[in-house]
Amino acid sequence: MASDKNYGLDLELQPKKKSSTLMVVLVGVIALAAGGGGAFFMLKKKAHAAEGPHGAAGAGETGAALGKLVTLDSFIVNLNESKSTRYLKVTFAAELASDELESRLKERKEVVRDRVITYLSGLTVDEVRGSETKEAIREMVAKRLNEALGRKDGVRSVLFTEFVVQ
Repeated sequence: MASDKNYGLDLELQPKKKSSTLMVVLVGVIALAAGGGGAFFMLKKKAHAAEGPHGAAGAGETGAALGKLVTLDSFIVNLNESKSTRYLKVTFAAELASDELESRLKERKEVVRDRVITYLSGLTVDEVRGSETKEAIREMVAKRLNEALGRKDGVRSVLFTEFVVQ
């Protein structure tokens, strides 16, 4: 008779289904984490390879070490559009061939700004869209900076830090 009374206790030992469900979920989470980690490292490796051995694109194009970088104040200009008013805001750093050019750049700040503003304000919206046009702008700005400095190769490259068309 004692076996008929269980006094509210379940004495049968049954396998619990929660542990098998937990195991499936745990294996799924581990698989996702491993896949995500692998994808992260592969993409990071691919991005690093695209940058080249000298860092960001454009920084090591000459094969030499990165020169002194000087960030100039932002340039905001009206683009050359007859039917509407469009603006371009550009901020960039100039890679200098030598450290001495930094003081020359600061001394001739007004001439530098004038040359860059004159060039940028002559551009149209179509001339500032796309990566090829930005490369052309980069080269022309470097040329204008070199003219302002009175040196042919004082500015090695121009690196955009902000480029907004509105």
